[in-house]
Amino acid sequence: MKCDWSYEALRKMLAGRDLPGVLVNMDCLDHNIHQVRTVAEKYGKNIRIASKSIRVPYLLSYILENGGSNFKGLMCYSVKEAAYLHSIGFDDLLLAYPTASESDLEIYFSLRQKKANVSLMVDSREQVDLVLSCWNKKQERGAEKAKICIDVDMSYRPMGLHLGVYRSSILSLSGFEKLLDYLLSKDVFEVSGVMGYEAQLAGMGEQNPFSPLLNPVKKIIKKLSVKDVAKKRASIAALMERKDISLEFFNGGGTGSLNSTSEEGWISEVTVGSGFLQSPLFDYYPGNSNKPALAFALQVDRIPGEGILTCKSGGFVASGETTPDKAPVPFLPEGLAIIKNEGFGEVQTPLKNPAYLEINIGDPLLFRPAKAGEIAERFSHYSLIRDYYIEKEVETYRGLGQCFY
Repeated sequence: MKCDWSYEALRKMLAGRDLPGVLVNMDCLDHNIHQVRTVAEKYGKNIRIASKSIRVPYLLSYILENGGSNFKGLMCYSVKEAAYLHSIGFDDLLLAYPTASESDLEIYFSLRQKKANVSLMVDSREQVDLVLSCWNKKQERGAEKAKICIDVDMSYRPMGLHLGVYRSSILSLSGFEKLLDYLLSKDVFEVSGVMGYEAQLAGMGEQNPFSPLLNPVKKIIKKLSVKDVAKKRASIAALMERKDISLEFFNGGGTGSLNSTSEEGWISEVTVGSGFLQSPLFDYYPGNSNKPALAFALQVDRIPGEGILTCKSGGFVASGETTPDKAPVPFLPEGLAIIKNEGFGEVQTPLKNPAYLEINIGDPLLFRPAKAGEIAERFSHYSLIRDYYIEKEVETYRGLGQCFY
């Protein structure tokens, strides 16, 4: 399977085009889909695509269609996003985050009355009561039930430490059972699934060049946490079996924990997003054989001094802890380096240019965004390339006039 990036070929392809622009290497995307599908088929798991890491409807459809029978459904990050995706033909949607917005719940109610297969995330009684209030206000006989997924905390907590993300308020099996029983006591709810996302495994690479001293510690934490997470999820599966409750799905994992999550027999599906486009933060996982499929191109518009180039735009820095690994990574041609006291700017980005690179004003330079999805908020469309030919231009959410939070 062909998957490569040639700077000279790309320089010719991009000559005369308006930049900045985003490129998706479809050969590399195909390779990554194949890699994920291989794991899914090996363990008999379904793959749910994280829309947050794609944000391009065409690519969401492409991945679903080319992934095969194991690729089912999307994990969304916004109720309004789910409504939009349903309106253009997607279904089997899982909302990854709870909402306390009345307007969101009104939209969700409307989706369910259309029999949309959309599950809402909760982790507390207060959230459940908001959904219940929305349903009670409608007082519609025969209204479709609210499909609910319970989010359970999977953080690792040895000796009172918190290693993971602050996400769900359900920290124990007893806490899970209390919320489950409350949901089951109300006839407007259908418990469709459980999610246990282990961020300390799925989102923490232990070969990060920006934190070499912490990498050995991360490795130990991950090794211990794999067992802890499996134990927690196993206890939930056992409880559901005792209560004779059949779930549509038991969701876990992410790109960084695809293999370890898939080994758990009670998990029915694993979420994957960034691994399809393979942003740099996921290069730092051992054994990850996915290929970079996403890059953005900037144009050189100044040469302010010997060994220095300046590009137009470039300030596409990722969210999260403000560490150096959230900045874009110079990609092609090889040898370029950022200037630390300036970094990537909104309107210009200076770079160190080694003498052996012959770069001129007007030339394109390529970079990889640290995270796969967020850059879509800055562009109206992506250029899909295959064999150094622009095969198709496709619109992002923003290009389609959509903006979700």
